[in-house]
Amino acid sequence: MKTLPTQYKPQSFDDLIGPAGKAGRLAKVTLTKAAQYRQPVKEIFYGSPGSGKSELARLLSFALGKNNLAIRNMSGLLVTIDTVRDWINALSMGGLFGDYQVTVVQELDRMPAAARDLLLDFLDRLPSGHAFIGTSNMAIDDLTERFQSRFQATKILGPTSDEIAAFLNRHWPEIPKAMANQLAIGSGGNVRAALNDAEKYLDAVTARLIAA
Repeated sequence: MKTLPTQYKPQSFDDLIGPAGKAGRLAKVTLTKAAQYRQPVKEIFYGSPGSGKSELARLLSFALGKNNLAIRNMSGLLVTIDTVRDWINALSMGGLFGDYQVTVVQELDRMPAAARDLLLDFLDRLPSGHAFIGTSNMAIDDLTERFQSRFQATKILGPTSDEIAAFLNRHWPEIPKAMANQLAIGSGGNVRAALNDAEKYLDAVTARLIAA
C-alpha cells in the first residue's frame, strides 16, 4: 500500500530535503568519528516549524543508539524538574541496549524554566556513550547563553519551493506537477504543511472518483 503523505517517514538522511538533509549527512560524518571513542554528543537543531528538525533528530538518535530501546524521546512540555533529576540519577547505570544511550527532547524551549536550569547539570555530567539531541523553534540567541553554550547548534532552514515540489512528485507522481508546485509555494517552506495539503488534495481526487 502506498504511503500517505502525512504518514511519510524518512528512512535515511538522504530522504531529508533541503538544509535538513545537508545537516544530516554532515552530522553522520561527525558522529562516525565521535562514536569511535564513544564521546558524549550534545546537539540542538533550531529553526522554523516544518523544516525537518524532528525527523533529523529521530534519524540521528537511531544512528547513535542503533536500538529504539536505547532512545528516550520526549516533548519539552512534558519534561519536569523531576524528569531531569531521574535522568541524572540514571547516568551511572549505563544501558543494556545500543551503542549510545540517547535522550531526545523536541521543542526543548518549551521546557519549564526550572527543568531547563537543571538540564544544564545533566549536560555537564553527560558521560561517554551518551547523547542528548534537542530541537527548538526558537532562535538560538533567544535561549540563555549558559544553555546554548552546552550544544553544537545547527540552524535548519526550510527547503525551497522547488525542492518541496520535486519531493512531492518523486513520492506521489499522481499529483500533477502544476499542483505540486502550487502546494509547495503555499507551504512557505514547511514540509509538514505541504504533506498535509498533498493528502487533502489526494483525498479530494479520490472522493470525486467515487462520486463519479
